[in-house]
Amino acid sequence: MVLPLFAPAVAQGAIVPLPTDGDVRLPQQSIRTFLNTSRPDRHTVKLPLAVLNTLVWRGLPTERTLAAPAVTAWVHGLRDADPFLRDECGVILLGEVASVAVAHPLYDGLPEVPYQYKELLGAIWREPLTGRLAPEERARTLASLLYTDPEGRAFTAELVARSGLAPTAWLKRLFAALLPPLLHFLYRYGTVFSPHGENAIVVFDDHDIPVRLAIKDFVDDVNVSAQRLPEHDSMPDDVREILLTEPPAFLTQFIHSGLFVGVFRYLAPLCEEQLGVPENEFWSLVRAEILRHQARFPELKDRYELFDLLVPRIERLCLNRNRLHLDGYRDRPGRPHAAVHGTVPNPLHLS
Repeated sequence: MVLPLFAPAVAQGAIVPLPTDGDVRLPQQSIRTFLNTSRPDRHTVKLPLAVLNTLVWRGLPTERTLAAPAVTAWVHGLRDADPFLRDECGVILLGEVASVAVAHPLYDGLPEVPYQYKELLGAIWREPLTGRLAPEERARTLASLLYTDPEGRAFTAELVARSGLAPTAWLKRLFAALLPPLLHFLYRYGTVFSPHGENAIVVFDDHDIPVRLAIKDFVDDVNVSAQRLPEHDSMPDDVREILLTEPPAFLTQFIHSGLFVGVFRYLAPLCEEQLGVPENEFWSLVRAEILRHQARFPELKDRYELFDLLVPRIERLCLNRNRLHLDGYRDRPGRPHAAVHGTVPNPLHLS
C-alpha cells in the first residue's frame, strides 16, 4: 500500500525503509499492536493495517494519531489527581505517549477520497504493561475469560478453582475490579473507554483473584459527553478538538455494548453452565456493584440519572446491518458509525 500511494516520496528518498533492531515482536489480540518479546519493557507499537474488520478499515487517522500523547496526558491527569482512581482502584492506564503520521500530499486534500487511503502510514507507541504490575500480579485480557479449551473446560472455571473462592465470591471480586474505575470516569468525568474484551485487561493476584483493571486504546476509543461538565474545564483545546463526543444517553452505550453485551452476555451463560451461577444471579451481582458504587458517591446523584446504565431497554448496535444493508463494501469518504436498530431488554433493570 505504501509503495503505490507514496511512490514520489519513496523515489526521492524522503521515505526510506529502516533496518531491523533484531528484536522479536508478537502481535497482540488486536493483530496490529506488537509486543516486544525480546525486551518486554519497551513500548508496544500500533500500526495501520489495510484490513476491513467489523465496522472500519483499521488505519490510523492522522489528526487523532497525532493527538494521542495529548489525550493520554489528559486522561492520566484525571487519574493522578483522583484519589479513588489512583489509590483505591489502582487503575492502570496504558498511555499512548508518542505518535507519527504521514499525510498524503494529494489525497488528504480531496474530500471525496475514501478515508482508508488517508490512514495508511503512521505509528503509535503505547506504554507496556510490564513494570506496572506488582511482583505477584498477572494480567490477562478480558476476552480470555470466555475461552473454553478443546475438552470443554472454561478458563474462568479454572481460575475460580485456583482461587479457592466460591463462584459468586469470585465474580463479585471480578466486578469490583472492573466496574468502579469505568463507572467513576463515566459519572465523575463524563468520559468513557471502550472496555471490550481486548481493550480491558484484568489484573489478578497470586491466587488468581481479580484485583484491578488495566485499560488501553485512548485516542481511538475514548469518548466524552457532548453535554459539557465542569470537569471538562481541565481539558486542553487540542484534546477537546479531537476527542469524539456523544450525547449522555448514548455515552453509556460504550459500557453496555463493549462490556455487558460484548463480554458479559457470553460470560453469564458460561458461568451458569460451569460454575452453577444462574444468569439472573450473575446480572444481579453486576447491578449490585453499580449500586454500591453509586452509594459510595451520593453527591453524583444527578450524574446517575444523566448517564443511566439501568434503563429498561438499551439500543441495539448492529455491525452486520452496516455491512448487509447500509454500507456494504463500498468506499466512502468518512468512517461509518454503527447502525442502531431497535432495542433489547436491559438485564440490569429491575421493574
